[in-house]
Amino acid sequence: MSPDIPAWFDKDLPARRDEYKQQALAWQFRELCKNWMRVYTGLARALADAFGEAEVLDLLEKEWWDQQYETGLLWREEFDQDPKAAFEAMYHRWHEGPQSPTSGAYEVELEGNRWHLLMLYCWHKEVALEMDERKIGMTFCMSDMAAVRGWCPRIEMRMPNHQFRGQPYCYQIRDLVDEADPRLDQWSRELSEKYGWRSFEPLEGDG
Repeated sequence: MSPDIPAWFDKDLPARRDEYKQQALAWQFRELCKNWMRVYTGLARALADAFGEAEVLDLLEKEWWDQQYETGLLWREEFDQDPKAAFEAMYHRWHEGPQSPTSGAYEVELEGNRWHLLMLYCWHKEVALEMDERKIGMTFCMSDMAAVRGWCPRIEMRMPNHQFRGQPYCYQIRDLVDEADPRLDQWSRELSEKYGWRSFEPLEGDG
């Protein structure tokens, strides 16, 4: 993957000034989100200890899935009108928008109907790692897959690598396909065992 990234000095001065100002605001927002994530993680751990980790984390993961699916529906009309154009617009919105300075996107590429994304960090990953609550963090991360289903029923997403499982980066792939598996609209234990918090269970075993 080799995205075309313009050098900062090749941009006009107003564009450079906008980037400079937006970065400070984006990082303030990022720090507010990190504080929220610390509270969420602490509450989730207290609930898991009180009522059982599997029961609570399944519930949290499913709730985040449902919420992000509903949020994704905000863009459904745009995707219904022109899925390919909306897919490309979302790619640019994601990587060139005001929050992009906080995402640590390492290498990105839109290649036909496939969108590759490698990320080095983000605010909720940092908090989950500093608190050593990676399973709780994953209950939030897995909902990325639900959001794209809200955008368009023709999009499938995979997460081949994730920092919480020991890889140095997160790798996501979004595909615009002719026909997607409708089961991806719903959270399931099977999806969790492959991509969600339940994928950690084999890593924590002694065998």
